[in-house]
Amino acid sequence: MTRLTLRLDFPSGSWLGDVSRRHPDATLRATETVAAAEGEVTALVVAGTDRAATVESLREHDRVRRLDVVDRTGPATRLRVVAPAPPPHAAAVREVGLPIEEPVAVRDGSATVEVVGERPRLTAFSRRLTGEGVTVEIEASDAGEEPVLTDAQRDLVLAAVAAGYYDTPRECTLTELAEARGLAKSTCSETLHRAEGRILRRFVESAWPIDREPSREVENATNPVDTEPTGPAAQES
Repeated sequence: MTRLTLRLDFPSGSWLGDVSRRHPDATLRATETVAAAEGEVTALVVAGTDRAATVESLREHDRVRRLDVVDRTGPATRLRVVAPAPPPHAAAVREVGLPIEEPVAVRDGSATVEVVGERPRLTAFSRRLTGEGVTVEIEASDAGEEPVLTDAQRDLVLAAVAAGYYDTPRECTLTELAEARGLAKSTCSETLHRAEGRILRRFVESAWPIDREPSREVENATNPVDTEPTGPAAQES
């Protein structure tokens, strides 16, 4: 699992983005959005100065179908906002099935959210947001991810490096490496091939963690069966 802290910049036309930019001193906290017969209902808390004007801006926005004031006592105003479509982050969460830590606090058109999940799901979440016009930036990433290699793959790669298998010119052949590790040549080749693939994928993901991840179609096209190793692991010096 990967944990990311994302900054979301809401597009023009989004009622959350438009109203929060119009009132930059206000904070709009969307605590939950649910589908109802009348539309998409968002529980919203408005805090900050000039709350009354912020509420009126919400009421007048052309994407807001209805607004009910639930509670205006205390330091914040609680609202029930009905719109034809859910806010972009709520739509992405619903489609991808990726839980986010709520509430989502929008201030001056931007929000910071915490998301935890597998990288393919995080990628789908980001693509769904960008498709809605939301600009997504990574502010922090949790390094506590799944290990890149299994124990067997790690041990074999370390042995291959120590033996000079990846040197140029090569100091150790695949046959010699397999014999030294007590493995069949085919097993040694396949294990190295899979390890090399995982290392390369993690390298690419670390540089482009969300929007540049290779598609499954490309991966399958380049390795449709995954039974015949290619690359350094299949070559003899």
